[in-house]
Amino acid sequence: MAGIYIHIPFCKSKCGYCGFYSLPSTKLKDRFLEALKQEIVQRKDYLSPSPVCCVANATPKAINTIYFGGGTPSLLDTNEIGDLLHLINTTYLVANEPEITLEANPDTLSLEYLEDLRNLGINRLSIGIQSFFDNDLQYLGRKHNAEHARQCLDWAKQVGFENISIDLIYGLPTSNAEQWNRNLDIFFSYNLPHLSAYALTLEPNAILTKQIELGKAQPINEDDALRDYEILCSRAAENSYLHYEISNFCRRGMHSKHNASYWFGTPYLGLGPSAHSFDGASRQWNVSNVEDYCDALLSPDRNREAYPPVDKALKEKELLSPEQQYDEYVMLRLRTHWGIDLKWMKKNMGERFSTYCEQHAQPLIAQSRLSQTREFLYLNDAQMLFADGVAEELFWE
Repeated sequence: MAGIYIHIPFCKSKCGYCGFYSLPSTKLKDRFLEALKQEIVQRKDYLSPSPVCCVANATPKAINTIYFGGGTPSLLDTNEIGDLLHLINTTYLVANEPEITLEANPDTLSLEYLEDLRNLGINRLSIGIQSFFDNDLQYLGRKHNAEHARQCLDWAKQVGFENISIDLIYGLPTSNAEQWNRNLDIFFSYNLPHLSAYALTLEPNAILTKQIELGKAQPINEDDALRDYEILCSRAAENSYLHYEISNFCRRGMHSKHNASYWFGTPYLGLGPSAHSFDGASRQWNVSNVEDYCDALLSPDRNREAYPPVDKALKEKELLSPEQQYDEYVMLRLRTHWGIDLKWMKKNMGERFSTYCEQHAQPLIAQSRLSQTREFLYLNDAQMLFADGVAEELFWE
């Protein structure tokens, strides 16, 4: 089992809070798509079994999830998305009925476009609503308005999308407890299966961060974020949504299979500038620059028989030591309601790691910062906000 992530690095404009790599222009889109297709083909063996450990007749890991992220993937037209899906299906071993997610911004969506996406085989939408109130959207630098956000959800359901997730942001200085509750009321009224809700954070190089520093935008308040988080967890539980990861809530069985693969250590291939990959033992990531990425994959001296090494598009590769693999497992699993499985850890990582983890967990349990049920260590709703700090105290010294 494996996944493919495709980073589409273009936006109409940069949102004030965004820290992901993207360009506020599509002028390089055609060249980027040509380079992306080269990478899709040239990385076809990345998810194949290792020659050292594979058995006779071993086959590559089947692709169970495909995720178009960004940036704004919905800036691609449906012919471009269809070409990429066709190339993936003819290059990789793709499972029957894979989860295929496309991130979208409301200002790029129309009824016709959504219908075409559905016909292409996209079966999961992740729509960046962020808020159903215009004052919040203006503060965040979003280009859509609240009315169109709701129209997009109506259209998506009209054309037959059932697996729909939306993003909401809380802890906004333009909001309050009443408005945040009204945001959640609107979400619940659509009976959507999934919600991703994030506290507003200030990324170092984001536009909003600089505006706040210059006194041109209202500062954020951590107490507001804590208040909204508590409201979110309470309302989600009342409406039968499972809080399965710090920022993610779903109906039973409707979690994001692609994102869950990250938290479970499932191998995945990341394509496009700034995309990360993981093969089970090492991580690698591409350069965070569209022009450098395209130059690496579309060298002028290439020919049909001899392409330049795809590794030119790589920025770095890191082989994980057993201790680093332990730290990653602890960090990622503590973010989820599944938690740390000590029995699995002992079997797959060794007794020294499971013993170390359980011993270091005891003071945290005594302080009510961590919970334990049999061989599972996990965080409840209140504890999840401090997952990073708890993980650090469990890390290998």
